[in-house]
Amino acid sequence: MSETTPADTRRHDLDALRASAMLLGIIYHAALSFAAGFGWMVQDVSQSQGIYLFQFWSHGFRMQLFFMISGFFTAMLWRKRGLRALIWHRFRRIFIPCMLGLITVVPAMTWATGYAYRAGQERRAAEVARQQEPGNVWEAVRSGDLGALEARLAEGLDLDTRHPQHGFTPLTWAALVGREDVARWLLDHGADVNARNRDGRTALHAAAFLGRTNIVELLLARGIDPQIRAYEGDTARNSAHAPWQITAWIAGSLQLPLDRQAVEAGRRVVEERLAGLGVPLVTPGQSQARNGGRPAGKLQALWFRLLYTPVFILIWFLWFLCWFVACFALYARLAERFGWKQPLRRWVLSPWNLLWLTPLTLIPQWFMGESNGGFGPDISMGIIPIPHIFFYYILFFGFGVLYFDARDDEGRLGRGWKWMLPVATFLVFPVALECATGRLGFREAILPPAAWRPVSMVLQALYAWMMTFGSLGLFRRLLRRENKTIRYISDSSYWLYLSHLPLVIVLQAWVQEWPLPAWLKLAMVSAVTVGVLLFVYDKCVRYTWIGTLLNGKRTRPGKTRPLPAVPEGTAG
Repeated sequence: MSETTPADTRRHDLDALRASAMLLGIIYHAALSFAAGFGWMVQDVSQSQGIYLFQFWSHGFRMQLFFMISGFFTAMLWRKRGLRALIWHRFRRIFIPCMLGLITVVPAMTWATGYAYRAGQERRAAEVARQQEPGNVWEAVRSGDLGALEARLAEGLDLDTRHPQHGFTPLTWAALVGREDVARWLLDHGADVNARNRDGRTALHAAAFLGRTNIVELLLARGIDPQIRAYEGDTARNSAHAPWQITAWIAGSLQLPLDRQAVEAGRRVVEERLAGLGVPLVTPGQSQARNGGRPAGKLQALWFRLLYTPVFILIWFLWFLCWFVACFALYARLAERFGWKQPLRRWVLSPWNLLWLTPLTLIPQWFMGESNGGFGPDISMGIIPIPHIFFYYILFFGFGVLYFDARDDEGRLGRGWKWMLPVATFLVFPVALECATGRLGFREAILPPAAWRPVSMVLQALYAWMMTFGSLGLFRRLLRRENKTIRYISDSSYWLYLSHLPLVIVLQAWVQEWPLPAWLKLAMVSAVTVGVLLFVYDKCVRYTWIGTLLNGKRTRPGKTRPLPAVPEGTAG
C-alpha cells in the first residue's frame, strides 16, 4: 500500500481540462460532415475550409491530452489507494463500461451509420443524374459517357490524371463506380494499368474494395501487378477485407450506392483469386511480403483481422486504457519494489523537455498518416491495438504518470502557455499541416518535396506536446478552484462522450440538405447533442446505477450525501 502524499489533493483544473478534451471530441465529430474535403459518411451541402482546419487542429492534440491526464490520475489513485484498489477501480470504471459499450454503443453506431447511408441515397441518385458539368471527366466516367471522354482526350486529357480532391485516377474511379466499359476504354486508349493514386493504391485495390470481380479480371488480363502496395503497405487483398462500416463511410463520401450482399459476395471471389496469385495480407510494419504458403497466409489473415476489424468503435480509448492500466501495473510493482518516488522529475519538469519528448514521439509518429498524407494520429479499433498507435498514446499516458510523481506544485509545466499556445496554433500547426497535405498551398515555396514528410512528422510531434503543455498551463491559471457548474460538466463528460456519436450522425443526416452556413449547422448539431444528452444524464443517468458505474455514487440535492468518491471521479 502506497502512502498518501500532499499531491493527492484534487486537481480541479485537470478535471476541467479532461472534460474539455471530451467535449472538444463531440464538436470534432459533429464537424466531420461540414469539413470541406474531409471523407465522412454524411457529406453536407454546406462545407467550410475553416472547419476542415479546425478538424486537424483538434485532432492533433485532443486524445494525446486526454491520455496524459488519464496517466496522471492513474498514478494519483495508485499512490493514494494502492495497486489493488486501482485495478478494481479501473475494472469498474473502464473495463465494464467498455464491455457494455460493445452491446450498446457499437450497435447504435452501426444503426446510425445505416440510417445516414439510407438518408443519403436519394441525394446520391440525384447527384448521379444531375450531370452538373457536361464533359467533366469524373462525371463522364461515372455515367459511362464515352463520347465525352473521347472529346476530352482530343483536347489533350491525361488519362492518368488524379482527382483534385480524392487523388484517384480515372481508372480507379471507373473501378469504384463499376464501369467495366469505361475501364476497358481507358486501357484501350493508353491509361497506365499500374497507375497509382495519391495514396499509392491502384485500380485493383479499388475493384477489390467493392468486389468488382469483372473489373478485377479485366485489370489482371491487361497486366496489372497484383503485388503493388499502397504507401502504407497494404495490398489489393487487404482492400477486400475492409470492414463494412468503413466501406459504407467511404461510399457515402463518394456518393456511391452499394448493395452489401453483392459487395461481400464479390469480395469473397476476389479474395480467393488474389490469394491464389500469392498476394499477401499485410499487417502494420511489414515492408516486404513474407507469405511462403497458405498456412502462413491464414495466420496472417487472422492477425490482420485482430488488428484491423473495428470492434471497439468509438470506445477504442477505453480499450486502450485497459491495456495501459495492465502496463502500469507492471511499472507500479517495479516502483514499489525499488522505491521509485519521483522518477525522472528533472526531465519531466525541465523547460527543455520538448527536446527529448519530440524525438521519442517521432518514432511512432513516423508510421502515421502514410496512406493519405494525413495529419495527426491514426486510429486503432481492433482487439489488438496497432503497435505504433499503442506506443504513441502510451507515451502521453506514461508522461502523465511521471508528471504526477514529479509533484509540480508550482505549476512549472505549462508555465509558458501564453506563448506556447499561439506559436503552436499559428505557426507549428499550419506548417505541419501544409507539409502533410499541401492543402494551404505554400509548401512548394518553402521546402523541397523530399523534406515535406520529415518536417511534418517532427512538427506534428512537437505540436501535440506544445498544445498539451499549453492547455495545462491555461487551465491551471483559470480554473484552480472548484466550480460547481464545471464540476457537473466534468462528471457528465464521460457519459456525453460515450453516447454522443450515434446522435451526432443522425443529426448530421437530418440537416445535410438545409441551405444554412456550415458553422451555424455545426453549432446547432453540437448544441442539440450536448443539450439532449445532458438532459438524459441528469434525469436518467447521474443518480442511477449507470452514473454510479461511470462516476461513483451521487445523490440528488437535498438528500444525504454519500462518502466522497475517488478524487478523479471518471474513467480517465
